Amino acid sequence: RCETALHLARWTRQVVLPMLKTVAPGETLAGVEQASSYVGRRRNNAQTGKISEHAHGNAIDIAGLRMRSGKKIEIKPREEDPTLEGALQRAITAAACLYFTTVLDPGSDKAHETHLHLDILERKAGYRYCW
Repeated sequence: RCETALHLARWTRQVVLPMLKTVAPGETLAGVEQASSYVGRRRNNAQTGKISEHAHGNAIDIAGLRMRSGKKIEIKPREEDPTLEGALQRAITAAACLYFTTVLDPGSDKAHETHLHLDILERKAGYRYCW
């Protein structure tokens, strides 16, 4: 959906790009690598349960950031990663909660170990779920 794409563009432009300048000076972002976007399925590919926000076009999964030089910053478990890439992932994940209503990172559960799940599911009273 256009609204999902708009949130992704704003987060990328206002958060990811400025933080990359600190983490990878001289690098230029060539692309945001997705793990999944629009796909008709249930949450976490389960056989039963609620329909995923991916099925409504409200979600995107980010697997990494690709630079023009060919370097890739992969999304992976980084809770205790002391590197600049670890700090970058934690910072862009935390800031994603300003743009998306659901943010699940590799520490949230086994289904999200290799990507960030970002969605715009509307909840009561503007509640956000960021894990």
